[in-house]
Amino acid sequence: MKAFSENITPDSFSGALFAVEGIRDSCTVLNGPTGCKFYHSAISESQFQRNFGGDPMVFRSEFHFGMPRIPATYLDGNDYVFSSREKLERLLRLVSGQGHGIIAVINSPGAALIGDDLGSFLEQTVRDVPWFALETAGFSGTFGGGYQKALIGAVDALAGAGLPRLPRTVNLLGLGIYQKHYEGNYAALKRLLGLCGIEVLAAPGAGDDAASFARLSQAALNVVLYPEYAAALAEKLRADYGTPALAGEEGPPLGFDSTEGLLRQICAALDADPAPALLRIEEARAQAYRHLARLSVLLGFPKGTLFSVKAEASTAYALTKWLSSYLGMIPAAITLNDEGETPFVPRLKAYLDSIHRGAALTSSIITTPCHVLLGDANSIAALRLEGQRFCGIEIAMPSLSYTDITEKSLFGEQGALFLLEQIINGLRYVIP
Repeated sequence: MKAFSENITPDSFSGALFAVEGIRDSCTVLNGPTGCKFYHSAISESQFQRNFGGDPMVFRSEFHFGMPRIPATYLDGNDYVFSSREKLERLLRLVSGQGHGIIAVINSPGAALIGDDLGSFLEQTVRDVPWFALETAGFSGTFGGGYQKALIGAVDALAGAGLPRLPRTVNLLGLGIYQKHYEGNYAALKRLLGLCGIEVLAAPGAGDDAASFARLSQAALNVVLYPEYAAALAEKLRADYGTPALAGEEGPPLGFDSTEGLLRQICAALDADPAPALLRIEEARAQAYRHLARLSVLLGFPKGTLFSVKAEASTAYALTKWLSSYLGMIPAAITLNDEGETPFVPRLKAYLDSIHRGAALTSSIITTPCHVLLGDANSIAALRLEGQRFCGIEIAMPSLSYTDITEKSLFGEQGALFLLEQIINGLRYVIP
């Protein structure tokens, strides 16, 4: 029987809200009841802080409810019958003069049933600010579907066609604020690509401002880090601007091998030299080896220990292949986020079959014993409720209450070392 806590997953509505919230100077207007606002406002502010003073009275308007993010129209029964127009127009007049780079109005699933013409409200109320509206983010669709739908709306509103193509430049697609350590991941890729003489122009939805969308058309290549969150966006940019797209054959750059593979692919496509970045990764490999060799001799692990993963297919593939081939760990259970069929689903199945662990894909991460679980906080908490002795490593949102003060990364050579550090230290408290 499936554990109830495995069902807690964000949908397309959440994906659309977090996509717009990932634009630095955006204003995401939620046309819906207050219950749809608070979680998204709180998570956006915790991941991408705007109100540094922490004083809720700064945001005391009737639409903000003391929170700096996602003003909402707090729809009630009368609004569902007689239209949300009056509240929405008052809210838009409030935010349109606040210096935002883009304003987006997103209907909650219930508000989408009213039938209001959001575009006409925006057109009549908002002046001199780019805007777009989502009548619906997709009823019970995937997070990635809503995420890309919103970013495509932003691309249409902020298009920069006709700008010259810049050699050895890339856009990073698939990053977003609803990802663990997204800022560190973005910085890690910028640094490694910079060593290769490649400039990152933008990563839509990962903290860049609205002006960065105008630069999207200038990139020589779009790098798809997560097909679950970027395949449709990459196709949109190809159709509009003719920009080719490249997806990492080994998934996102989690671990040494997938990081090296992605850098080689990008450099080959742009005729750049990967050697400086590969040298940095080789130095990190040497650093890891010194600790792993000593640990293996003295305690025997991490080889032979069991791990489980809860993630999208691309992440699960990259982590499973790295942990099993590099560390000799054994996959116990793997649960994939519901993001539809991507190329990494069959790749993951084939790889697990090749190491005779195909059953891991049908095993529950909640009831299957493991030594290490890599996933979101809900999954880690659910496994703890089962009374299992294991090490939980957060690689995805939602998060527990740990406050990250120093910048961390899961990507690149430093991300590989960070994951190794957590695995090694976690196993010390798990294995008697």
